[in-house]
Amino acid sequence: MKEISWEKIRKDFAVTEKMAYFQSAGMSPIPRQVYKAIRNAYKTIYESGDIYWHTDLEKAEMLKRRIGRLINTPAHNLAFLPNSSLAFSMIALPMKNKWGQDLNIISMEEEFPATDVPFKYQDIIIQYVSPESGRYPVEKIMEKVDQGTRAVVCSHVQYASGYRQNLEELGKAVKEKGLKFIVNATQGFPFFPIDVKKMNIDAMAISLHKWGLAGHTGSLFFTTDEFRREYPAPLAGWLSVVPEEGEYILTGKEAPLSIQPNAMQYNFGTMNLQNIAGLERAMRYMEKIGFENIRKRILELTNQTVAGLNQIQEMEIHSPRQTPEEQSAILSINLAGKNNQECVTFLENHGVITTIRDQKIRISLNIFNNQEDIDRLVEGIKEFCEQPGTETL
Repeated sequence: MKEISWEKIRKDFAVTEKMAYFQSAGMSPIPRQVYKAIRNAYKTIYESGDIYWHTDLEKAEMLKRRIGRLINTPAHNLAFLPNSSLAFSMIALPMKNKWGQDLNIISMEEEFPATDVPFKYQDIIIQYVSPESGRYPVEKIMEKVDQGTRAVVCSHVQYASGYRQNLEELGKAVKEKGLKFIVNATQGFPFFPIDVKKMNIDAMAISLHKWGLAGHTGSLFFTTDEFRREYPAPLAGWLSVVPEEGEYILTGKEAPLSIQPNAMQYNFGTMNLQNIAGLERAMRYMEKIGFENIRKRILELTNQTVAGLNQIQEMEIHSPRQTPEEQSAILSINLAGKNNQECVTFLENHGVITTIRDQKIRISLNIFNNQEDIDRLVEGIKEFCEQPGTETL
């Protein structure tokens, strides 16, 4: 096997020339190959208008087939939506339409708002599970199930703590109860494997501007055939309905209206096919490196970061780290007796980019990071802690 040059990969990311960037869980910089693909896609519009629109649409379908193989589902179960909030709204609204007030879902206390706000807006009761040392044990989740429970909604990786849920174990328990299993896989895809069949996932959304390395492409939305039959899309547009025979779109005003049976029903209209071209290039970029290699590299960098942070007296690491299976690319830390927000600002002023989540400092590692970045981070936090006047009041 050809040895991977991580320093060569690092040079694909212009951000590394300017700063030590630990904020991929918010939005990852894109490699130059993806930047060129997106630029060339817009250049085509600049020079040729929309004469290649059908070609671009077919390329998007080919990309869905590629991603479908990765997560073990046919392409007809996949759609591209503008964002994950809309994707979860496509779940919440039809569930409310079907069940009315006889409905509640179970979700985790630390979920990112895109996961639970769409359900709350529909006045769906959410039974929240509190974490135990940052974890969500399956048995504790399933204890919440009652007669009105219709689904369990959770993230593969929690956005703030970085805890990685065992989706296969949880999905099995959810299926045994006859419930729907709905997943936000944003903070783990594509390098933490997803098998929607083995994990019994009924619906899933993935924002692609983080670990997808694709910029603001939108969200990949997965649903099973069974899920769509029970909870069809509550909205429709010109691309989401079945056209007249021999036609591409439905133009007859008296023609009967029928929603597409596949995930095309969520394609309400025109989408940003140029950024999807960037996603296609990003997937090829990561496939060449190897998703397993990416996963190993990121976990290795995370362990190196923890080793450096443990040298700091004030350091408290809140991310669960007892087993590799619960770890992710995200670290959540707290500086005992110090002001975390002031530390984030201090680091940023020194070219080290982190952020605050849940009142703690969130650090997220990516394939372009290296030991030099980690050393800058650790030394920056040490320097901050040594300064007078940084204590919390």
